[in-house]
Amino acid sequence: MTGGLSALTSEESMKIYVSRVPAEGIKQEARYDPGELDMERIDVHLREPFAVDAFVMKADHELIVNAAIHCPLQLTCARCLEEFPRIVTTDAVLSYKVQPADVVDITEDIRQEIVLAYPMIPVCRPDCKGLCSVCGQNLNAGPCQHHPITQGS
Repeated sequence: MTGGLSALTSEESMKIYVSRVPAEGIKQEARYDPGELDMERIDVHLREPFAVDAFVMKADHELIVNAAIHCPLQLTCARCLEEFPRIVTTDAVLSYKVQPADVVDITEDIRQEIVLAYPMIPVCRPDCKGLCSVCGQNLNAGPCQHHPITQGS
């Protein structure tokens, strides 16, 4: 971040100091390391930092954060068990009741927004053929003796 007083600081990058938010609001961009945020699932892995672009405003005793979240994921296909990349993008509007001296940490709310945007059942592609239930062959790579190529397939 360059120049001026910021509502988000690099040392405490997901904390907003209410007293530092000007009347016209403030725009912030940040990248976050997901390592300490407990965001992984058996089929969802975060191996890269994710970005949050936020516009922060004050209205009376309320802090409003409009956040655009861009998070790269490595997913495991539920059909063939191969890993594949996917970018989750989501917008969130967060609202907090505040006093002028408050410091609002948005970390948990950002984490929850990303987790809620995960696909329920990750599939690498709509036509994924999955695995052979007998030998475990990835049928996307080719047929096996249990699933020979048939006419019209």
